[in-house]
Formats: sequence, structure tokens, C-alpha cells
Amino acid sequence: MRHIRNILVLFILCLPFVTKGQTHEVGAIIGAEYEKKVAKGLHFGVDGQLRFNQNFTNFDRLRLGAGLDYTFWKKRLKIGAAGFYLLGDEGNYYEHRGRVQATVAYTERIRQFRIGVRARAQSTFYDERRGEHKFNPKTYFRGRLQLEYEFFSKPVKLFASTEFFLRLYKKNNYFIDDFRTIVGCSYKLTQGSSLTFAFRSENEIQVKNPENIYYFCIVYNFKH
Repeated sequence: MRHIRNILVLFILCLPFVTKGQTHEVGAIIGAEYEKKVAKGLHFGVDGQLRFNQNFTNFDRLRLGAGLDYTFWKKRLKIGAAGFYLLGDEGNYYEHRGRVQATVAYTERIRQFRIGVRARAQSTFYDERRGEHKFNPKTYFRGRLQLEYEFFSKPVKLFASTEFFLRLYKKNNYFIDDFRTIVGCSYKLTQGSSLTFAFRSENEIQVKNPENIYYFCIVYNFKH
């Protein structure tokens, strides 16, 4: 177990630390996911998520989504597309948003380890009737590296990931907005269901007053 612990520590050390003008906040994410096999390699999924901030005291966002993904080439490659409805708390009003994303992922298995890389294009559309939006939609390229470890004789899986958000919607001025790092575990309840517990850190960079938010997450997963 020592080498697993060292790997998780290395992921945490990859967080971008900013020493000036930081703000720190703690929140929670509660979610549920459902996935159904449609055909060989093809899956349909829906999910819902509630997010709270300000030390668990304030509703921040509701997210509802649905999508399709297709796995091929010996289950190594996956492509997918999804759409989401978002309801965000903007302080004095709630804003409706829409989001679409496309994903390409590659996973390699080495004994009990799974190493995965994921590339994702994402656009979020804001309600022009509420608030001011200099760029609409906001479009990002997201790149993620993830490591998983599965126990042979236990219903537990450990995982850690780090991801960057590269903003694309501003012409000739591409830069990374923030990093997201997650460490957690998944516990298998039955053949088709599991609970995921995770700690997620989101860290802004290249801004005057970077925001750092730390979420405690619990998600129920069901596959059919």
C-alpha cells in the first residue's frame, strides 16, 4: 500500500499554489448517476448533481445531464457526447444555463492499475436576459490524467486525477484558467451499484485574486 499512498501524495503536490490574494472555501457535492447498455460498446447515461459552497451553507448549482458514449478497440478508446441543464445561484437571482461537451478518452490497464487520459471540448451557454456576459458561450478544452487502483479481493477502487481548463473563447489569448485535482475511492455495493467518495480541489490561476474551493463529494452510481 505504500506505493499507492505515494502516488496519491504526488497528485496532491501537483496542485497550483498561489501565495498572494488567495481566497479559500469549502463546499459539498451530492450526486447520482445512471448508466444503461444500449448495444455492444454503446451506453446511455443520465446524472444529477447538487453543489453547495460557503462552508456547506449555500446552494450553488443544480446540474442535470444526459449523454451517449461508445467504447471500442479492446475497451481502450471511448468517445462520447453529452448535454446539460445548469441552474446557478448568482447571488440575487438564479441563472439558467446550457452546456454541451464532446469527449475522447484512452485507458490502459496494467495489472491492478488503470491509467487514463481524457480530452474534452466544452461550451456553456448563458442566459443573456440575466447578468452580463462578455463571452457567450464560454468554451474550454479540458485535459485530464487519471490513475486507478483496484483490489483483487475487495470491492474497493482508489483513484486520483488532475485536470486543467484551457480557455478557448478569447481569440489569440489562450490560457489555463484553473486546475482540478480529485482523490477518492469507489465502494461496490452490488453487482450494478456503487458509492463514490471523493475530495476535489479547484484552484484558479492567472487572476489577481485566485479562488480555491475544496469539495467533499458523494455520488451514487447505478449501471444496468
